[in-house]
Amino acid sequence: MKRTIAFAACLLALAACNKMPAPEQGTGQIRLEPVMTKATDTAFENGDAVGLTVTRASGAYATNQKFTYNGLEFTADLQWYPEASDASTLAAYYPYASAVPTSFSVQTDQSSGVSSSDFIAAIKENVVPTSNAVTMPFKHKLVKLVINLTNENAYSLDKLVLKGLIPTADIAADFSATAADMQPTDIIAYKSGDNTFEVIVPAQTAIITLVLTASGKEMEQKLAEATLEAGKKYNVNVVVSDQALDVIISGAIDDWGDGGEIPVDNGEEPAEVQFEENLEDGYFTYDNVRYNVVKMKDGKWWMAQNLAYLPAGKTACADINNVTAGVYAPLKVKSDNSGAEFATDAATIAANGYLYQAEFALGLNVGDLTTVEAAEALSGAQGICPSGWHVPTLDDIVALVGKSVGATTNADAPYYNGSNGSISLLNADGFNMGAYGMVSIQDNTKTSAMLQGWNSSYPDKLTSSMMVGSTYGGVTYNTSGDATSGVKNLQFYGFMPMTNKDAEADYTCNGTKVSYRIAGPLRCVRN
Repeated sequence: MKRTIAFAACLLALAACNKMPAPEQGTGQIRLEPVMTKATDTAFENGDAVGLTVTRASGAYATNQKFTYNGLEFTADLQWYPEASDASTLAAYYPYASAVPTSFSVQTDQSSGVSSSDFIAAIKENVVPTSNAVTMPFKHKLVKLVINLTNENAYSLDKLVLKGLIPTADIAADFSATAADMQPTDIIAYKSGDNTFEVIVPAQTAIITLVLTASGKEMEQKLAEATLEAGKKYNVNVVVSDQALDVIISGAIDDWGDGGEIPVDNGEEPAEVQFEENLEDGYFTYDNVRYNVVKMKDGKWWMAQNLAYLPAGKTACADINNVTAGVYAPLKVKSDNSGAEFATDAATIAANGYLYQAEFALGLNVGDLTTVEAAEALSGAQGICPSGWHVPTLDDIVALVGKSVGATTNADAPYYNGSNGSISLLNADGFNMGAYGMVSIQDNTKTSAMLQGWNSSYPDKLTSSMMVGSTYGGVTYNTSGDATSGVKNLQFYGFMPMTNKDAEADYTCNGTKVSYRIAGPLRCVRN
């Protein structure tokens, strides 16, 4: 999944840099924090280089400065200009060339890998000199094709050639890339798995022909004309039958960079849920809902609000006698301040998110978990989180807030106040945490639920909740200690925000064990 790669760049001066005046307070070394948005192959390697151009209103300050990756950071030599209030635009691209490219050609033989054919770029406007790293939103500018082969006859899949594709892109000043006006050529694909091939090509409209060599036999299949949009990944699913190729799906699209999604209605597979990251602006959109996200002092990106996602065909339950619904409506305080009740209004859903049982949040059906081994395997699962994000683990929780009841304490965690995880410390950095209540179902023998989170001592607010996590925490069996009697309850480590105090500074948010049939809010964390 897409990863955030933090790197600081000490930058050198242009030719006369050693004669520049000492930088004013707030200036100094330029430091960059590149963000790759939702890609699977985003890790830079030693020796990789990017080119950076810094442009002010008065003109270029630095042009095509080379930054080389050393395993931790990209380095060069350049200082911020001393006028600390003057804004500039930073533009960077990969791979580095001796001049800012106006064209880029992919390899026509990508059988050894696609990385050298990937063109990536980032532009950040209105940047002023700062002692902080500048977040640069790197995005893929070409197209990835993934050909998935169902190998019915156990052939040796030796080679795949794609015909009809233009290998060269014209690069505009904003780094947008489109196929050049030239003749198409053959491109040899990279075999990325036993039955999977990949290629990277420029954005274009093309009629592609697949030529597969399988156990010495050459099989050919022409695809329908397709428009390939920059920054996207297209799946082509092909059945390899007896000496023939049968294309059963073409054009199903996954986001690769920050591109959108084109649904395919072919009666065979549902379209992938829309997801677009904009980390540099502090949000992502998932199933057409925008969620704020924040990079916390633990170095990870977290959702700054609770998830409010319903898979297609699913509705949120508001019935305490349905104990296996998977997802429930959020809670709010009754108008007479006498307790909690389900809320179905859009404002409460947006503010509090839905309440999820652990199995549902972890991508399963309620009732699927029947063994400890299966529960243990779910730590760090994506579940219903968007691609590249996951349901928090115990390690995620403790590294953030420092304490999980009955588990461990990390006194060095950034939001640990010496006694507990602190909601006030979290929220000072934009975490936006509160208490949201929960649907309490003690174990899988219960036939009705209770709504919890309201406290008569603080009648006008919800004061507690338990939030979903993915790390296994414990088990009870129908007969105590007898695994053969069947699972009665499983527990996973999640969050436990508590606001049952008079002062906000005393609100706590620790980790805790949460029974798997309890329904609570979910905050996803980025891989």
